[in-house]
Amino acid sequence: MFWKGKVSIFKQIEAFLKNSEVGLLSLEEPDIPRHIKPGGCSVSVSKLKDVEGIARLLNEWFENSSKSKASVTSEWIRSTYIDNEAIWIVARDSAGTIRGCVSSFRIVAPYPNTLSGCGKMYPWGIVDWYCVHPLWRSKGVGSALLETLDFVTYKIGRKAHIFLKEGHPLPLPHTPIYVTWLKCRKAGNPSVKQMRDDTGLTVYPYQEIERDTGLPLIRVEGIQKKIDLEEWENALDTLPECWVFVSDSYLIDDKRGWKTDSLVSIYAFRWFPGKWLGSRPNSAIL
Repeated sequence: MFWKGKVSIFKQIEAFLKNSEVGLLSLEEPDIPRHIKPGGCSVSVSKLKDVEGIARLLNEWFENSSKSKASVTSEWIRSTYIDNEAIWIVARDSAGTIRGCVSSFRIVAPYPNTLSGCGKMYPWGIVDWYCVHPLWRSKGVGSALLETLDFVTYKIGRKAHIFLKEGHPLPLPHTPIYVTWLKCRKAGNPSVKQMRDDTGLTVYPYQEIERDTGLPLIRVEGIQKKIDLEEWENALDTLPECWVFVSDSYLIDDKRGWKTDSLVSIYAFRWFPGKWLGSRPNSAIL
């Protein structure tokens, strides 16, 4: 199990063939989680005092086998409560140390839809920063975190979530609604020390760094008009030294050192994309 609100491939295809609009699945309301201290941990919605413990867990263990590592601060996590309307779920051991976490950030809608609007709750969120300390894995902690997140977010009206998975896709029966490759290159200028606002680029920091060099990893919104390609590539080198990532659907100049990085799959939970199945989502998401 990753998430009980997964969309079956049959529902996806049926809605696509019917040229349906984006819609919510007719699923039962999630129950109050019944887990009893999985792995000896209590699972609950986080408090502001938890930000240091969350940052410590993520910086040490989030995707710790990859070439990158998390580089989050307690200040950044604190800011997500306001900037992203974040909901953090944490698992604490008997001593109060945080051993697992997962979050839901409010996001823009991935595709045009009428699920939200005047007088309607805004349902869109992204599941992120899913991390369990290695010694607490395979003990039910991860499932408890997700079940609690599902219950809490559903109660406040955030009923439609997406999840981005880099590398190998989730196992069946989870099926992605969109798949793409990320491409990356080393960019920026060592003499530039701070990110400026006048580059003309839309930048989304990953809050991660390259493990060996400490260079930050960022995603940039790409372009689709070749006439602007050289200007866009040059703008990337006005950034501080970093690794930039862009979706495979955007134009790039292969002569500038781009290389294919990882596969990214997007999953829908408690909703279906209808006629947008297989279409690139809003650029703020990917």
